[in-house]
Amino acid sequence: MKTERSVGGTGPPRPAPNRPGLAGWWSLFIAPHVGDIAGLIFVLVTALAYLSPALKDGLSFAPAELGRQLSILTVPNHPLPQIHNVVNGDIITQGVAWNTLDWNLVHHGQFPLWNAQSGNGLPQFLNFESAPLALPTLIGYLFPLRVSYLITILVKLLIAGTGAYVVVRLLGGRALPSTLAGITAMLSGPFAGWLGWSISGPLAWTGWIVAAAILLYRAPPGHRGWRYVLLAASSAFCIFGGFPEDYLLMAGALSLLFVATGITFKFVHHEVDWRGVGRLALGAGAGLAIASPLWLPGIAILRNSVRNTELPGGGIPLHSLSLLIAQGYDGLPIATAQFPHGTYFGALDYFETAAYVGVIALVLAGTCVVLAWRRPVVIGLVACVLGSALVTYDLGSHAPVQHLIADLGLGTVALQRVLTELCFAVAILAGLGLELVLRHWHESKVQRTLLAVIAILAVIIGVLWLHSSLPSVPLDGLGKLTSAQATALRRRSLCWPTFEIVLLAGVALTLVLFAHQPRRARQRNDYRVRSIFGGVMGLQAIFLIIAGVGINSYAHSAFPRTQAVTDIQHTVGTQLFGTDGPTVPCTSHSTQLCGLRTWNGVGIYPEMNLGYGLTELATHDPITPRAYFSDFPVPNTDRNATGLNLFAPNINSVGLARLYGVKYVLVQSPAPVPSGMRVVRSISVGGATINIAKVPNSHRFSFNGALGSTTSSANQRPDRVLTAHHPNDAQYVLKLRTPRPGRLAIRITDVPGWHATANGHPLALRRGAGDLMRTLVPQGTTMIVLTYRPTLLTVGEVFALISLGTLLFYGLFELSRRSTAIRMPPA
Repeated sequence: MKTERSVGGTGPPRPAPNRPGLAGWWSLFIAPHVGDIAGLIFVLVTALAYLSPALKDGLSFAPAELGRQLSILTVPNHPLPQIHNVVNGDIITQGVAWNTLDWNLVHHGQFPLWNAQSGNGLPQFLNFESAPLALPTLIGYLFPLRVSYLITILVKLLIAGTGAYVVVRLLGGRALPSTLAGITAMLSGPFAGWLGWSISGPLAWTGWIVAAAILLYRAPPGHRGWRYVLLAASSAFCIFGGFPEDYLLMAGALSLLFVATGITFKFVHHEVDWRGVGRLALGAGAGLAIASPLWLPGIAILRNSVRNTELPGGGIPLHSLSLLIAQGYDGLPIATAQFPHGTYFGALDYFETAAYVGVIALVLAGTCVVLAWRRPVVIGLVACVLGSALVTYDLGSHAPVQHLIADLGLGTVALQRVLTELCFAVAILAGLGLELVLRHWHESKVQRTLLAVIAILAVIIGVLWLHSSLPSVPLDGLGKLTSAQATALRRRSLCWPTFEIVLLAGVALTLVLFAHQPRRARQRNDYRVRSIFGGVMGLQAIFLIIAGVGINSYAHSAFPRTQAVTDIQHTVGTQLFGTDGPTVPCTSHSTQLCGLRTWNGVGIYPEMNLGYGLTELATHDPITPRAYFSDFPVPNTDRNATGLNLFAPNINSVGLARLYGVKYVLVQSPAPVPSGMRVVRSISVGGATINIAKVPNSHRFSFNGALGSTTSSANQRPDRVLTAHHPNDAQYVLKLRTPRPGRLAIRITDVPGWHATANGHPLALRRGAGDLMRTLVPQGTTMIVLTYRPTLLTVGEVFALISLGTLLFYGLFELSRRSTAIRMPPA
């Protein structure tokens, strides 16, 4: 009988639990054990419990009350409820808005390739963050729009949780430790905090990428095809998840994990399966090829965008490590009647620093490191934790690690967002630690180690209690907390950790008591220990749910309509409109946002207009071209600044409106309507008046005059655009009258990928003023078709089809060889 020795190498051998062989790991996916079924159900129930406020507050996962206060048009007549979370605005102004556009286009039979409603148009698929091909988004398409985004959030949670679960199972853990790792990974502070942002899209796949890598590295002959598919699919969906910075952060963290594990394996076992390493490279390469329709043409978009000018944080102060233990130790972004802007007073903002995994996970992870430090995968996970911590936390002397990385050309990456990978590694270590404790709880070495780690965490928590007294704390210029209030906040955040550490101490002492009972009670005590740690896991789930459930915002409708919005829709329709309202002027010494990067509050906040089906000359998208700012013809408007990716120009003249093809301008009184515009409607909103002014002779497409005409006829009719049809989001069809050659102004953003034909013949497009396009139209042209389809997108599709075809062929070949081997009679 196969046996297992004690963790310390001494003591009598014990029967090893039944575990499937390497070739039988498929049973985990096809025919899971009852323990796996129960564990995965617990992960699902925990995720549903985390999202349960939707049943009361509305099925839309969105801070709608925050979004509605960004524009005078969306403020209702009755008083708005107090903003719940004052920081998570990007969820409503970007995440939900882009999801809405994706959903609407797909349900109209169109692929979300182009966003024609933001500014003069921007790439939708190639902005990465809209993620129309991400697995959560694909599943969200199957549900009604009002619940679609909530479904994508649930799927992200389940991908993260099940991925960590499978990793621990593959590393020898049973259902209970795997479940602990799964719920810790998916509800840890960094991942749960970023759920509504596209940041979480790629990060959710960390566990599945690691699991697929383990399976493929170990794969015996004849059982590799589906493992290649698993690694390729996980890698591709990770890339399709969006947020390009994540790729760098994940690559760095996982490289530390794999390389450190491989080096240790080489020293311990004196060999490395280089064929297995080659299989990993092939599987990851196949996933990269499948995702090439996104990243191959998307690189050019990113290179010329304002994303490259964003200012990241320079590292989180080292004292923020306390947030691994105590959620809310530096306050929370939740508004109260007394503090409508929240009580958070830490570095950066709450979501950039949230790192809680809980005392239970830290104790079990520390126990694993002490007991199994010789195990290669444990060393790899520790390397991932330490490397991620070094990148995240400022060690002093002006953040040396962060500055070194900036010197390597990664200065625009917000490095602290690798916290999710740090917490993932801690979750896996915690699962492995629980497995060790369950197997060897009776051994004195395990008991001593568990008690020692608990004691260390108890000392740390004690130190946090001693340093919980604070003087008055400013709240980012929006009031301040008194000394008593700040101290109370910190002490309240330490109650859960203190309770957990006391409970764990009791559990550890119970193990000591059980170990001194007669040997015949061992089996009964094994069951008791499993039950006790089942309760510990339940407590971990409760902590993680309570810590994060109140951070999220819900609504019955993400974009509720007001009478003002309805009036705007009826007046402007699908025409491009701009705004003219108060703004912050720029000076040569401006240190705050000004000009183009400030929102005047008159129109619909940029990108939120997608939720209302309106087309507005404003963008809040990190792939907005830098030339949008540098080509803006009005001086002193912050044309070359860095930071916020908001482009919101004031259209205060007819010439400026015609340059961008703006048909209507919203002007808030008492500001005068610009000369040359005609008021077609006035709307009363909250005591103010919004005038809707129409701009004469302003069109998305128009001729700017004839070229080199040789005729002397003064009565010859001018070139004219007769009709402009928009059959889908990525195409325009123009019918023209061109008695002579002419210059056609095309008010569409000049990004790579637009093509034009004139009467079926290719027509060259050129860059025009305002980072828009223009072309020279030959005489006699009656039709021009403008189509957005980047050439590299087609190349990427070819690569993706080759990769998919290769994986399919290899899988069928493997199946045929396996079936032939089964049918062949023995020699």
